Amino acid sequence: MALFLALILMTAHNKLLAQHELLSVKRLDEVFQEPIQSDELGGELQRQLAQEEQSREFASAPEDTFPKGDGTTGEIPRRRLIDSGGPGSGRAPFKSQLFWIPQQALKAQPGNLAMSGEEVELGYPIRIDSNGIWLALGGVQRLDVSTSAVLPDSGLPFPNQLWDIEAGLMHIHDLGDDRQAGGMLRVGSPSDQPFGAWRDMTVTFLGFMTIPSGDRDAWNFSLFYSPTGQIIYPIPGVAYVWRPNERLQANLGIPFSLELKPTDSLMFTASYMPLNNVQCSLRQSLGESWSIYGGYRTVNETFLLADRENNRERTYLFDQRLTLGVQRDLGRGWSLDVSGARIFDRQFFQAEKFSGRRRDELSIDSGVAITLQLIWVR
Repeated sequence: MALFLALILMTAHNKLLAQHELLSVKRLDEVFQEPIQSDELGGELQRQLAQEEQSREFASAPEDTFPKGDGTTGEIPRRRLIDSGGPGSGRAPFKSQLFWIPQQALKAQPGNLAMSGEEVELGYPIRIDSNGIWLALGGVQRLDVSTSAVLPDSGLPFPNQLWDIEAGLMHIHDLGDDRQAGGMLRVGSPSDQPFGAWRDMTVTFLGFMTIPSGDRDAWNFSLFYSPTGQIIYPIPGVAYVWRPNERLQANLGIPFSLELKPTDSLMFTASYMPLNNVQCSLRQSLGESWSIYGGYRTVNETFLLADRENNRERTYLFDQRLTLGVQRDLGRGWSLDVSGARIFDRQFFQAEKFSGRRRDELSIDSGVAITLQLIWVR
């Protein structure tokens, strides 16, 4: 396992592979603590970039700009099967995860299915100047599936490994007058045979702009496209960022998100992205080093099988989870996160789109998942 993770790290570093999910930062110099050369950027842009925290997802653009994803962030959006959501993972330039889902019975046919996997995500600033930042993004995920199941319609065996390898670039630009704009482009291959053919590759795009409104609030405009999302067409987003005080912030619109801090040590977050990407979490700090959290989320993974009969057909893995976890601060920006989840409504199917006509449907009994995360927030 250690050798496998080391190999993944080398691959992700050398190819600057891109993360799957939306990134979030408070301000440019807070994420990587790089010295800002321009006083104008150091002052004006710092005030412009809004506060954000995620429990799919490391470094990226201002929270105001687009959805919160996997923890409290909007997704960019693919939901990871690996269960993240621990406090502090939202601004991590490095995150590695291991997960295990023990064997559970299949509902549609005799047999069982077990799943495990690893994931590494990286973010690295390749340029910081007086009016913006360029970020290289990388991510590698592997799912190992143990089952004798056969897909009921096509007759194909269930793939024993699924990969998601991506590489990309993000730019955040200061337009002046407290306005920001930017975009992200990433190329990947979520498949059982990644990069085996052109049809197994994907291009994901995100464009965004933030326009201030008054002293605290702002308007967010975005356009997102992912060929592996639940909606396979470009999704426009419009949301009003409402900050009545330091303890409450809400994105009112699409995507929707809410962050409420009733006390200095307690925080509630919620987010929604069409079609059914929902997440709610509550975390409690237990001093300087420990915190606990719990919540509910839906998880959606999409892959392009190499042997699929229809080029437009996608393979979906979907479930719902109730999660409880604990996180320990190890010092120097490192933290260790352990969580357990109750997984239910587990589905596997193939379709041209998530809400379309399904084939090769499999249902899996409810079960549990154990996740271990190592996170570094510089």
